[in-house]
Amino acid sequence: MPELPEVQTVVDFLKDKLAGKTIQSVQSPNGYKGVFENGSLANYRTFLYKRQIQSIWRRGKFIIMELDSGFLLFHLRMTGRFILELPNKSEYKYISFQLKFNDGSNLFFRDTRKFGRAYICQNLEWLEDRLGIEPLSNHLTSTWLYQQLKQRRRMMKPLLMDQRLIAGLGNIYVDEALWQAKIHPKAISFKIGKVRCIKLCLAIKDILSSAIKYKGTTIIDYSYGSNKKGRFKKELKVFGRINKPCLRCSMSIAKIFVSQRGTYYCKKCQRV
Repeated sequence: MPELPEVQTVVDFLKDKLAGKTIQSVQSPNGYKGVFENGSLANYRTFLYKRQIQSIWRRGKFIIMELDSGFLLFHLRMTGRFILELPNKSEYKYISFQLKFNDGSNLFFRDTRKFGRAYICQNLEWLEDRLGIEPLSNHLTSTWLYQQLKQRRRMMKPLLMDQRLIAGLGNIYVDEALWQAKIHPKAISFKIGKVRCIKLCLAIKDILSSAIKYKGTTIIDYSYGSNKKGRFKKELKVFGRINKPCLRCSMSIAKIFVSQRGTYYCKKCQRV
């Protein structure tokens, strides 16, 4: 699933191309209704008709399009991505959502697994209620993180992936941050000391910032623009490197499952 760096890359790609465009119509080319999270196609058509896109930004893993009245949001889930050009026949069957603009241009939402969702709303209060702080904001400090971990008795990996605590982190970057901070993914949160909280906080910010510079990580499906791939995969230190030597101690990287998530770590560097 695309995480914060991938979603930010998509936002950066779209915002200059769509800002100022006026929506003429909404289509569901293949009749898939599941993409409409909180209404019918007719509801979306009524809500979005002649609305102008003012700006586009990210909140957690959500793409937010601010309109002259209300908002249109997208969550990419597993395989969602945006296409500006008319898709070829092999791709068109995966288009679940289409915006037509009054200048004749289009925005297509392509989703092979059909988990992606679109939302319409007048305000973002509901979203703020379900999302935690932004990891690249000044709100994430080692002091704040230490206080949050002390209040909870949860394994570190699922806690860091909880969007209600920190919005935007996912499987790849949590593994990378825990490896960099030398924290076992099953370590219990309240046992993490201040020094390791400092290291973890720095690791989260450093890894996310670097991944954004590399336009995200393409493992299988993620791409942006004209099928461009993220380039951060070659920078990964632990994720996906099962049986390869740890880049810090040379111990073989192991894979376990934590809360049903494939998880990579070093048995020597990251002890419970």
